[in-house]
Amino acid sequence: MKDYFLGIDAGTESLRAAIFDSQGNCISFATCGYQTKHRRPGWAEQDPEEWEKSLVEAIKRAISKSKVDPKRIKAIGVDGTSCTVVFLDKAGEPVRPAIMWMDVRAHKESLEISSTKHPALKYTGFSRVSPEWFPCKALWIKRHEPEVIERSALVFEQTDWLIYKLTGKAALNLNTATIRWFYDSRNGGFPRDFYKLIGIKEVIKKAPNDVLEPGTPVGGLVESIANETGLRAGIPVAQGGADAYVAVIGVNALKAGKFALITGSSNLHIGLCDQEIHAPGVFGSFPDALIPGYDVVEGGQISTGSVVKWFKENLLPRKIEEKSIKTGKTIYATLDEIAAGIPIGSEGLIVLEHWQGNRTPWIDPTSRGVIRGLTLRHTTGHIFRAILEGVAYGTALIFETLDKAGVKVDEIVACGGATNSKLWMQIYADVIGHKIVLPKEPQAACLGSAILASVASGDFSSIEEAAEAMVHYKNVVEPIPENHKKYRYLLDEYKNTYESLRDSSSRMVQFVDTSKS
Repeated sequence: MKDYFLGIDAGTESLRAAIFDSQGNCISFATCGYQTKHRRPGWAEQDPEEWEKSLVEAIKRAISKSKVDPKRIKAIGVDGTSCTVVFLDKAGEPVRPAIMWMDVRAHKESLEISSTKHPALKYTGFSRVSPEWFPCKALWIKRHEPEVIERSALVFEQTDWLIYKLTGKAALNLNTATIRWFYDSRNGGFPRDFYKLIGIKEVIKKAPNDVLEPGTPVGGLVESIANETGLRAGIPVAQGGADAYVAVIGVNALKAGKFALITGSSNLHIGLCDQEIHAPGVFGSFPDALIPGYDVVEGGQISTGSVVKWFKENLLPRKIEEKSIKTGKTIYATLDEIAAGIPIGSEGLIVLEHWQGNRTPWIDPTSRGVIRGLTLRHTTGHIFRAILEGVAYGTALIFETLDKAGVKVDEIVACGGATNSKLWMQIYADVIGHKIVLPKEPQAACLGSAILASVASGDFSSIEEAAEAMVHYKNVVEPIPENHKKYRYLLDEYKNTYESLRDSSSRMVQFVDTSKS
């Protein structure tokens, strides 16, 4: 009889559940969505109780689609968005909506924390700490909603909250604690002096005492969810981590020089390295954040696929929808078809994809999105292609920054939503100037979580062994040299666009903040 593993991936817009066998074949996949509320510019919040409902519903749908006896599922793995912070009271109920990873309200706090020059800030590349990171959000909450701190008994991440619901046990995942909470497993854990210095020592005390590595069993599945879903009560639930980092496992980018390009609402660029590296514009290197004994470096873009979605929801002409219906193609496939006929550079358009600010290398939460160069000649197709190119410029800049920091990039494996677009993948390869490998399984985070489940169950002795057995590749996208040459010039224009508008963007954000207060 085959063994099966359930991988849970809680993303920005939905929770995904997938069932895999021990060879990494996806037996079924299901999803259930939830809403993000943007009460003010730069803010993003979700209701954790919606996550729980989506968790149970997605599991039930995946089991129903699979035709697999749920009693044969041996273990569960979970990942979630990184630095989506949840405050719970003594009864284990949320005190306030979760502050999402993309929320950049704490930009003032990030400046103050950065000004301390504390040694822990080496993980930011000795530059500005992102307002997305836990200390900034915690300090904002203490100042603006002190009652939340007073009422809270626990504070942790989305991944931890989901596992708490599945097992009844509170534990902090080592992955997110390391990459966003300044936890250092090699030097005593949390830098208590740092948290004291920035004024939130009482907040970090509310974090769970147990900080567990990915793949470690946290506990057994509680009977209530077992009864709802048909799963066996008591099966191990594996500690997970940030969705993008678990996706690194799901594409088997588990050796130095092999980078994962994780696409979705945001992009992350993550790779292991066999030495400690700290450089401007690079997050990390983070010790033991994924695989014991390895450091991890990271670059990231806050808004990528979310900009494409914004375009579709706000700027899409009716005629595109009608064409999509007539041809039976998805709207995105129709847009790709149109954009493929537009020349490289979108006839003079440059998009700065900073709809929610810039994560790396500029670490600028006050930068904003730009569509530069519009004329009456430009069409929907031009703007759409320019968005795809703008996102690719941001990715190329990150790999360029990693190279300058001395990080070798020998291989790039892409996964996530953008890999569904042949056009976008070719643009990525052409702009970066590097071949891109595509995995067989598109749901890399779900597979990564299933791999962690297989380790927690004891079927594999290590994450590396499980990934070798369960991850497979399908094809490679090669860059076109003549296209890359043109894009090198356009990448410089992308950089110039940011530099020219940086101060103006900051002033406008300040104006909006002042007007709202």
